[in-house]
Amino acid sequence: MQINSGFRKFSSVLLLIIVVLFAACTSDNSGQLLRNAGTVLLSAQRPPDTTLKIPWKDGDERSVYIIPANTFFSRGNILLLHGWNLRPLGWCEQTSLCQKLRDAGFNIIIPDMGKSMYATQTYDETLPTMAEQPLRSWITDTVIVYLRDSFKLFTKEANNFIVGLSTGARGAFAIGLDVPEVFDGAVVLSGDYDQTLMTDDNLMTYFYGSYEDYPERWEGENNLLRNADKWTLPIYIGHAQQDRVVPWEQSDSLNKTLLKIGKVKPVSHFPKGFGHDYTYWESESDNIIDFIRKICDKDLTSEK
Repeated sequence: MQINSGFRKFSSVLLLIIVVLFAACTSDNSGQLLRNAGTVLLSAQRPPDTTLKIPWKDGDERSVYIIPANTFFSRGNILLLHGWNLRPLGWCEQTSLCQKLRDAGFNIIIPDMGKSMYATQTYDETLPTMAEQPLRSWITDTVIVYLRDSFKLFTKEANNFIVGLSTGARGAFAIGLDVPEVFDGAVVLSGDYDQTLMTDDNLMTYFYGSYEDYPERWEGENNLLRNADKWTLPIYIGHAQQDRVVPWEQSDSLNKTLLKIGKVKPVSHFPKGFGHDYTYWESESDNIIDFIRKICDKDLTSEK
C-alpha cells in the first residue's frame, strides 16, 4: 500500500530530509556536531511542520506530525504520545515542552492516536468507536518502520525517547516494553498501568468488558504493571498527587514495582498542588529536558 505523504511544498520536503538525515548522528559524535553547528536556525526559518498520512487499516489513514529540531543538526527523536481523545498537538500548543525539545536539538514525532487504549487487540465487547482506534502495533510495526526507512528517524544510532501523558503514558510504557531496542529512555506522566486497581473505570470496561466477566483481559498482557519485570529502559515517572482523573497511586505503584525488581532505578516526581491538566504537565517540562539530556550526555561520555 502506498503512503500518501501529504507534503505541503516540494521545498519543505527537501529541507525536512536534510534535517532529519542528521537525526541518525551517533551518540559518539552528536555532541561534537552540536558544538560545531554554529548559530542555530531560528524557528521562523524552519520549514513548516509536516503532516504525513499513514495507513491504519481498511483504507483508513491517520496523521503523523513531524516537527523538526530548531538546531541545524538533530540530536535525536522524541515520540510524543497524547492522552485519550486529547488534541495530538495539544502538548505542544499548551506547554513549552516542544519548543524546549526542539531548541535542545530533538525532532518531535506525534502520531494521532485518537481514543486509543494502546492495547494489543480489540474484543467483541469493545465499544465500536474504541475498536476503530489504532492499536499500539500500528506505531511499532508501521509508523516507526516507515519513518526509519523513509526519513532515517528512529535509527539505532540516534538518541530516541518515548514520552507520553495520561493514556499516552500508558502507551509509552507499553511500547517501551514491546520494542526497547528502539529507545534510550522513556518519560511517563499521569498514566495508568494496572487496571485492576480501578475496576470501575469506564474506559477500561468499555474496551475490555467488565473485570468480573473477563479478568484475564485485565490481568494479562495488557496489564502493564504485571509485565514490569520486562522493563529495561531508563524512565522518568511523574504524577500529580491531586489528580482526580487517574489516581497518582498508579504511578507510585509502578515506581515501587520497578525499584523492587531492580533492573532500573526510576526517576520519580509526585508533586502536590497539581491535577490532571496542562498546568501540571507544563511544570514537568524542564524535568523532562534534564532527564533526556543526562541520558544523552552519559551515552556520549561512555563512547569516549
